[in-house]
Amino acid sequence: MKLRKDLDKTIALWKKEYKKGFTSFMILLLLKGHSMYGYQIKQKLAEITGEKVHFQDSAVYHILKKLRKKEFVTSEWRESNMGPKRKYYVITNSGERLINIFAIEYICPMNKALNNLIKKHFPDYLDNI
Repeated sequence: MKLRKDLDKTIALWKKEYKKGFTSFMILLLLKGHSMYGYQIKQKLAEITGEKVHFQDSAVYHILKKLRKKEFVTSEWRESNMGPKRKYYVITNSGERLINIFAIEYICPMNKALNNLIKKHFPDYLDNI
């Protein structure tokens, strides 16, 4: 019983840390291709994770606010065909440099290592995703 509680607590902590650490990076990657408004970003995050990871609206907007403060994104209000104006977020040149450096120096090597380990220990899993 204690082991299961310890496992559950550790898994919950890892999920939180992993999501917290990568959400800003994923948001900037989504914006690399085109501008998006906040709720659209949240929907796209859910879609690309197969809806297995929940992103709270407030967390997404808090990250966007921090990215804007650091000038990795800008925002602008645009007319909408479906109601009031929406605030669209646009990645800046410094935001693009940030994700390029982080992807090349950290994400790609880490992703390669993780994929190799997953292939070794869970060979059938990668075929299902």
